[in-house]
Amino acid sequence: MASFQLRHNLLITVFIIVIIGIAWLLMQGLSYSFSALQGKAPPPLTDNEVISQEVSYIEKIDNFVLQEFGANQQLSHFVEARSYFNFKGSPALLLDPKVTTYNEKGEVDYVLTSERANYLDNGEIKFKGKVNVHSNTGITHKMNTQELLVSTKTDDLISNKKVTYLGERAKMIAQGMHMKAKEDKMKLIGKTSINQDSGQKILTKDLYIDQSNGQKHYYSGNDTTYLAPDNKIYASGIDMDMRKEIVQLLGKVKILQNSGSKINTADLIVDQSGESEIYRTKERIHYQSEVADIHATGMRYDAKNQKIKLTGGVVGRYE
Repeated sequence: MASFQLRHNLLITVFIIVIIGIAWLLMQGLSYSFSALQGKAPPPLTDNEVISQEVSYIEKIDNFVLQEFGANQQLSHFVEARSYFNFKGSPALLLDPKVTTYNEKGEVDYVLTSERANYLDNGEIKFKGKVNVHSNTGITHKMNTQELLVSTKTDDLISNKKVTYLGERAKMIAQGMHMKAKEDKMKLIGKTSINQDSGQKILTKDLYIDQSNGQKHYYSGNDTTYLAPDNKIYASGIDMDMRKEIVQLLGKVKILQNSGSKINTADLIVDQSGESEIYRTKERIHYQSEVADIHATGMRYDAKNQKIKLTGGVVGRYE
């Protein structure tokens, strides 16, 4: 009797295991089917892929030309493109677009060029990728962004996407941009990184770039970090004259050397015009290291050769 009971229990156990196994397989199958139905959509096709496939477009125009006129019926914008594609349910596509903007005298204000753009129903043009802005002052602004909105109603260029701007001996990366192209002025919006060709890196926020009247003026009133090979400098703002290669770090300034020494001062000038990088200020200095605590008024610091000259009533304590 015990043997029969044992066999009976084993059969029940095996039956339960089989049922669990079948249920698990069914769940896996359903999960796979659900994943297949809910899986990520394939990445969007590029413009060339869309065009190359048999996607019906309503209209195609080669050597596309469009003129925009102002209130006084004077030409304000002239839009050109190698090809124009009008898709059903999608913005029109311009290949090799060129937009020329004119002032009230009928003179060219600036010209925008790129590899592609979308022409929107409201008349605005959204450039994508590399964009060049050629000013009538002779300045060319070069940038790369996911989208740059060009309004044919105003003169502002706006991007709410990541922007890489190629400036004077520096590449700047920001979270957006607002540019007044006629005035050669722009604001790089949000966190901004200035990567200089000479190797220094500057971190700030909401950087203004003024290139009107031939100047190369970059400035921000926000907290700024200046990163050099042997020093890290914190300041309350920045003002850069890229023609003279002079950087002013504004407000309270703290210099942290790789050696561990600290220098507290204010309104520090960084002269990048020569082969060396010179820091100088006429403000009060507090220099601290493992062996010295020095107060002075004024400093000249050769950052490349790591030589510091303190001036103006130097008072120090050494351990």
